[in-house]
Amino acid sequence: MNIKTQIITTVGLAAVLIGLVGGIAIYSQIILTRSVALTEATNVARQLAGTIVFKASDEPRSLFERPDALREFVTSQHRLSRRDFVVVDRHKVILADIGGEEQNIGTLFNHDRGNEVTRTIEDGIVREFAEISNDAPEGVELIVVPVGESPNKIIGAVLLEYTPLLREAQRRTNDILWLIGLCTAAAVLVAGAFAFFLIRGFNAGLAGLTQGIQSLARGDVGARINHTSKDEFGPLAQGFNTMAVELESSRTHLVDQKTYIEDIVQTVAEGITVIDGKGQIATVNPAAAEILGRRHDRIEGQEWQSIIEMQSTTGETFAPRTSLVDMTLATGRRHQSEIRLVRPDGSQLLVIASCSPLNRSDGGTVLSFSDVSELRRAERTVNQRVEELAILNLELQQNSEATARLVKLGELLQACVTFREAFAVVGSAMPDFFNDLSGTVHLTSASRNLVEEMAHWGDIRSSAAQFAPEDCWALRRGQEHVSGPGLLAPRCSHIADGEACGYVCMPLAAQGETLGILHLCEPHAAIKPQWLAERHQILRGVVDTLALALANLRLRETLRQQSIRDPNTGLFNRRYIEETGNRELRRMQRSEQPFAMIMLDVDHFKQFNDTFGHEAGDLVLKHVAGVLLDHARESDVASRYGGEEFALILPGVSLASGAERAESLRQAIRQIHLMHRGRTLGTVTASFGVAAYPENGVEWTDIVNTADRALYQAKNEGRDRVVVGRSNSPGVISI
Repeated sequence: MNIKTQIITTVGLAAVLIGLVGGIAIYSQIILTRSVALTEATNVARQLAGTIVFKASDEPRSLFERPDALREFVTSQHRLSRRDFVVVDRHKVILADIGGEEQNIGTLFNHDRGNEVTRTIEDGIVREFAEISNDAPEGVELIVVPVGESPNKIIGAVLLEYTPLLREAQRRTNDILWLIGLCTAAAVLVAGAFAFFLIRGFNAGLAGLTQGIQSLARGDVGARINHTSKDEFGPLAQGFNTMAVELESSRTHLVDQKTYIEDIVQTVAEGITVIDGKGQIATVNPAAAEILGRRHDRIEGQEWQSIIEMQSTTGETFAPRTSLVDMTLATGRRHQSEIRLVRPDGSQLLVIASCSPLNRSDGGTVLSFSDVSELRRAERTVNQRVEELAILNLELQQNSEATARLVKLGELLQACVTFREAFAVVGSAMPDFFNDLSGTVHLTSASRNLVEEMAHWGDIRSSAAQFAPEDCWALRRGQEHVSGPGLLAPRCSHIADGEACGYVCMPLAAQGETLGILHLCEPHAAIKPQWLAERHQILRGVVDTLALALANLRLRETLRQQSIRDPNTGLFNRRYIEETGNRELRRMQRSEQPFAMIMLDVDHFKQFNDTFGHEAGDLVLKHVAGVLLDHARESDVASRYGGEEFALILPGVSLASGAERAESLRQAIRQIHLMHRGRTLGTVTASFGVAAYPENGVEWTDIVNTADRALYQAKNEGRDRVVVGRSNSPGVISI
């Protein structure tokens, strides 16, 4: 049906609707008229019923209880209202009737065919009915209202005619109905005229609009409507033209977008497969065909189960109805997981599959694949690198801790002043570096003919405490020597343990000198072939640190000896004996023991130098020093005091014992017989001066001065003698 027909139909329907509304209004008015008349009659009847049962203060009985008064009341009301008015009791017996109908009083009212009066008396509900009698064969409209002394006690009823009211209301209604009918007819005529002119104008605008729409429907997006009227079709034509322009632009944009999206789908690395609602593959992109390992034309239109074989990442086949596609079709929700795709050649590809439902009436899903096999291989490689880095980090941490311990070891060794202190530090520190190994540090003696153990740690002593340098292959070769199970290297002669243990000897070399070795032993080397490789770096650091510390300590000891000893005789020098003598004197004073000092001078020493040369003089001094060392105790201190003068301090020796010791030295010196370059140097003699605490004083300077004066006195008295210092004046012991 076209719009024109619709307009005509609409106008016709409007006219019909107007007539229908008019008819409904007429019918409603009739019903309303009857309802109004009925309501008015009901109200009048209720008022009459109320008046009948009303009991005044001057009359204790109501009209209902006084028949004569009731008949008079009914007659008077009939004269005023000209309406039939009947009162009956509970048994429908007429108690009062209008004038002229008195013969009905006392008779039973039976003109209600539906027994409306009886029902109203029983339930108290107002009813209407038509009284049919011989006097009124056309019927009289009556309303019956209950008469009750109380709401629960009905004693009769009032029957009131409302036909006059109804006829008067119908007359007024008929006048209104004529007016409504005229207005309805006028409205229909106006609607018809309006429809004629509307259709005439509508045809003019609709023709151009229809032509433009038909052109647009045929695909002519360049179609335009040339309509410039000022009615609604003018803006409509402009809107159509604007829409056509936008549609043309949108069509061009959509074509571009479609081409762009198709290019993306065709070139994207992710495989995309569209499955329709029937489970068949509708389309796939090249990436999906490559991932599935099939040709493009052998995939589309096939059942997806016959093309796509999925397995879990562990290689298990999915149970029925548990694959991604099945779950998406069943639930209508997106599902994603990592799976294995089995390709026709039997190869497997690890992918992340994502299945999403399509929002279409026929259903379907989009299944996409992302190849993650390279990613997983890269992850495994990264994890391996992470593990390696963790191991390296642990090794670095261990090396850092070992380096810190090495630094601390070096600081402790640098703080040591003697080899005893240094090797005590080594013995306590080595378990921190080699906690499960036993070991020793051996030091080469100054004579280079003996290697002695200086420190040991661990439960096993695999090396001899003393051995010759040639017994160790590390000292022979000047580099580390490793021996043990599975190694062809010979075992060192100083190794006393069995063949099952493995060991290493590392030379302690620094400043071009080999000071000794560091020896480590692994008793379980047969089951720990990497025991040395795991510790080689830290072992190298310990050896270097220890060797450098021992070399520095030996150098410091050499410098110290050079600072306190005479280089020609090897005895302590004057500076050392003064420091030591003063300290020993104080110690003897605290322990209340004597203290003696001997000073001696080689007689005629200048003649040895002048006659035989300085080499001969040095030879004399060395032999005199040797005599002093041979006759000195471990607690005695012998020194070259200056030139050809010597001094010997004797802790715990009295003045008399000191004189005896001096006499023994004098005789021993006389026994020296020297040859220099084939010539005899002659007899060597010396003069002695002896002093002691407490006889000669309590201060070191007192003892030294007394011994010096006694020495000069021996020189003056003829040399080759011993003079003992006295408290007041020195005396001479005759030899």
